[in-house]
Amino acid sequence: MSMKGGDLLIECLKVQGVRCVFGMPGVQNLQIYDAIFRRGAGAIDHYLVRHEYAATLMAHGFARTTGDVGVALTVPGPGATNAATGLLEAFTDCVPVLLITGQSHSRFYEKDPAKMFHGLDQMSLFRPITKYCAIARSTDEIPNVVDEAFRALRSGRPGPVVLEFPGDVLTGSTNVGILPVVERRPGATPDPNGIQDVSKALADARMPMIVAGSAVIHAGAREELRLLAEKLNAPVAVTRCAKGALREDHPLALTHCCRFVADEAMKVADCTLAIGTRFASLDTRYYTLELPRPLIQIDEDPREIGLEYPCEFSVVGDLKASLQALIENIEHGQNNWKQLLQGFRKRFAAQPPIPLLSEIREVLPEDGILSVDAHAIGYATHDEFPVVDPSNFLFPSISVALGYAFPAALGAKAAHPDKPVVCFTGDGGFMMGSPELSTAMKYGMNVVTIIVNDRSLSGIKGSQQKYYEGRIIDVDLHNPDFVEFAKSFGAYGRRVDDLSEFKSIFEEALSLDRPSLIEVPMVDRQQELIDGIEWLRSGLLRTR
Repeated sequence: MSMKGGDLLIECLKVQGVRCVFGMPGVQNLQIYDAIFRRGAGAIDHYLVRHEYAATLMAHGFARTTGDVGVALTVPGPGATNAATGLLEAFTDCVPVLLITGQSHSRFYEKDPAKMFHGLDQMSLFRPITKYCAIARSTDEIPNVVDEAFRALRSGRPGPVVLEFPGDVLTGSTNVGILPVVERRPGATPDPNGIQDVSKALADARMPMIVAGSAVIHAGAREELRLLAEKLNAPVAVTRCAKGALREDHPLALTHCCRFVADEAMKVADCTLAIGTRFASLDTRYYTLELPRPLIQIDEDPREIGLEYPCEFSVVGDLKASLQALIENIEHGQNNWKQLLQGFRKRFAAQPPIPLLSEIREVLPEDGILSVDAHAIGYATHDEFPVVDPSNFLFPSISVALGYAFPAALGAKAAHPDKPVVCFTGDGGFMMGSPELSTAMKYGMNVVTIIVNDRSLSGIKGSQQKYYEGRIIDVDLHNPDFVEFAKSFGAYGRRVDDLSEFKSIFEEALSLDRPSLIEVPMVDRQQELIDGIEWLRSGLLRTR
C-alpha cells in the first residue's frame, strides 16, 4: 500500500519502539508533525519544548532512565544548532539520542546553504559528534536510514544520531516496506587465550580492584560485574557515567574512581581491572591518576584498549560474555579489603556534612530519580548521594552542560510518569532551562525542582579566587524571585528560610500532582559552598 514519506517515517519509529518525541514544530518539519498527529496518536506522544536546547536534553534524560533511544525533533538550521548541546552531551556521555530534522526541498541542496532559509550543512556540523548522520535522499530510502540509525544507536557504546528529511521526501509516496525492529546484538566473542592471561594476572594479584565504566550498563552486564567483584573480593570504583553500575549499598562499592575512598584503595591495590572504561579526563584528574599496575583492560571496542593508559593485559569482546568467562576461570579472592574499606569509609564519613544531600536521600524513594546540575552541592552527589541503579541518577558527566538538570528531569518524567523525579540544581543552571517550566505545566509533569540559590556561579567564582589572585568578574548573579516565578506558571513554590524546614517542605512537594519548585537561599553560606567543592580543594576530604 502506498504511503507518504512522513507517514512512513512515523511508522518506522513505531516499529522501533519510540513512544515519545520532544520538539518544536516549524516550516520544514510540519509534514512530520502532521504524520505524528495522524499516525502516531496513541503510540507516540509529543512534548512541546520552549527551546530546542531542551529537546535533546529531555531525550537524554529519557534515554538514560530507560536504556533506550530518546528522540528529539526540530527544524534545521537554528533549531538543530540549538539542539546541538544535547547531542554533544549524548556523544561524550554515550547516550542514545536521535535528532530528526526536516529540510527544504531536495532541489535546493545544490544551492549555497548560507543563502537558504534555516540554511545549514548539518552533516558537516554533526558528523564529528554523532555515531551516524544521514539524509534521506528519496522517500524509498526512509526505512533504510531509520534502520541504520537504530543499528548505530543500539550497538556497542551508544551515541547520538542525526537524520535529515527534505520536504519533498516527506510528501512523496512509496510502496517500500517497513524494516523490523533493530535489537541490540552482543559484541564479539572474547578470545579464550586473552581470558586465560587475564585470569592468571588476577590470580597473581594480592589486592586487585575494579574500575567499571558505563559500557557495563549498556551491555547489560551489571549482574556479572557484581558476581565477579564478589568472587575476586575486589572493590569496584566507577566512572562518572557508571554511577550505580554496582549498587552503592554493596560492601564492595567505592563510588567515583577519583574520590577519597577509591583513591585510598588505589594506594593499596596491586592490580587494576578496567571494565568498559574510557578513562575520560574528569575520571582521571586529567590523566594524572596513577592506576595500580598491572592494568587489565576489557572492552567491546578494540580502539579503547591502551588508548589513554597503556595496559599489560586486555580482552576485546562482549562484556557480558567476557565477565562470565572470567567468573568461571578465577579462584575466590583471599584478601583483607573488608577491613581496609571500613577504615576508609569511617574517615570519609567524619567530614563535615554537606547541606541537603542526606535529607534528599532520606525522603526520595529508592526508585526515585535525581537529575543534578553542575553546582556547588551537586558536584558531591557523585560520592555522597548513594543510588542502587544507574537509571536513577542523571548528571552531565563529561561535557557538563550547565542547565542540563531540569530538561533531563522532564525527559525522565516522560519516561516514568509514576516515579518521583527531582531536579537538583543551582540558580545559574536552572535559569538556562527555566522556560521548560511551561512544558512541565502543559503536560502535568510533577517534577520537584530544588534550587540552591547562592546568587553565584560558585565553581567559577572559586576558580577565580584560587587562580587569579582573588580577582572576580561577572560570576555574581541577579536572580528573579524563584517562588513567584514558579507561581506565575501555576506551579507550587516554597522558599526554605530555615534548613531545618527543608525536609518537610520537600516531602510536601513530592506528594503534589503538579510541578513544584523549592528555593533554598544560601547566599550567606556562599563561601562555605565554594570551599566544599572537591575540585577546588587541596585535598580530597573537607575540613572544618
